[in-house]
Amino acid sequence: MKESNIDNLLKSIFSDDENFDIRNEFEQKLIDYNISKTKALLLLNIDKDVFEQIINGTAKQPNLIHVVKIAEFLEINIDKFIKVVLNNQSKENIGTIDKARKATFLLKNFDVKTLTKLGFFDKNYETNDLVSRVLTFFGYSSIQEFEDELIEPLYSRTKRSFSDKMKDFWIKSAYQSFRIIDNPNEYDRNKLKGLIIKIKPYSQDVKEGLLTVCKALYNIGITVIFQDYLSTTQVRGGTFIVKGKPCIVLTDFNKKYPTIWFTLLHELHHVLFDFDLIETNSFHLTGDDDLFLIEEKADSFARDFFMSEEKFNYIKKYINNPYLVSKFAEQNEIHVSIVYSFFTWYQDKLYGKNYHAAFKEHYPNYKEALNKLNPISWDNQSIKETSKKIKSILEIK
Repeated sequence: MKESNIDNLLKSIFSDDENFDIRNEFEQKLIDYNISKTKALLLLNIDKDVFEQIINGTAKQPNLIHVVKIAEFLEINIDKFIKVVLNNQSKENIGTIDKARKATFLLKNFDVKTLTKLGFFDKNYETNDLVSRVLTFFGYSSIQEFEDELIEPLYSRTKRSFSDKMKDFWIKSAYQSFRIIDNPNEYDRNKLKGLIIKIKPYSQDVKEGLLTVCKALYNIGITVIFQDYLSTTQVRGGTFIVKGKPCIVLTDFNKKYPTIWFTLLHELHHVLFDFDLIETNSFHLTGDDDLFLIEEKADSFARDFFMSEEKFNYIKKYINNPYLVSKFAEQNEIHVSIVYSFFTWYQDKLYGKNYHAAFKEHYPNYKEALNKLNPISWDNQSIKETSKKIKSILEIK
């Protein structure tokens, strides 16, 4: 029997679709064949007590061979008969089957060990608690509803490693958020081109700048949300196309303020120039993709937008003079930390010099920029509630 058939049987345990009465059907066959029950069970080589346990649903582990024999005697399709037997089980037996089904659901879809380390699951959770946490987080009332709504909607492989499951979790979380937010504004590419050239100065306002830009993007049909970075996935951000509209996910990868702005412009490049390709695939992930060419173009776009190599060559001579760096940042309408961040990148890329530990005092707390945007964290109880808050924030004029 195929795995999908077995899964369907387990899902049907609590349904009322099967009104088949095994005992009545068995007794009817005895009449049809003009044979006694004792004789029939003797021919089938099934003990009377075992037969009664199967019929009553009290057998703790119904013997599959006996079940097949009875199905043959009754001339019933074996899949249908197994479903009937399962529906006829005692509450205790159904409980064990249901627990096995829940365990399979968890192991098939989630990296329980990693999610526990992240604090998404409590280490003392039992199977029922784990399932309840997942359903609450994604906003569903049952495994059936979860599977009907999020059946491999985006990311799928026949055999998934633990990192794949975490990526799947990250993607489903973002996808569900976009579905709930459901941006009502039409996407306007021309307005995006006009908006992008106005973005830079907002990077100077740590507390309100990012929020203002995200609201402006929302008004032209582009939804931007923030999700915690999952180190096992290597996904730094992503662009989704949901209901024909671009949606962007940013993360707190490397926990630095300039990186958030860089990632935003990187993803906006994808929206502008790779929309059709991304729509074909439903989404594009940054940091874990083999589409090297479009990634390189998006990176170059974001770098040149904030600080080109030419500007790096100018400021590198004065990088140890905070006053001149501050004036340079002001003239280029960017936050001073972005200057230091790109200086560090260019030094590494062009000369192999490591400045990653330098200039830390010039980097603001990135959380200040995300605070009002209500980022989706694995501490959140429900995506539904968080997404509603995000929607209300983005819609405030």
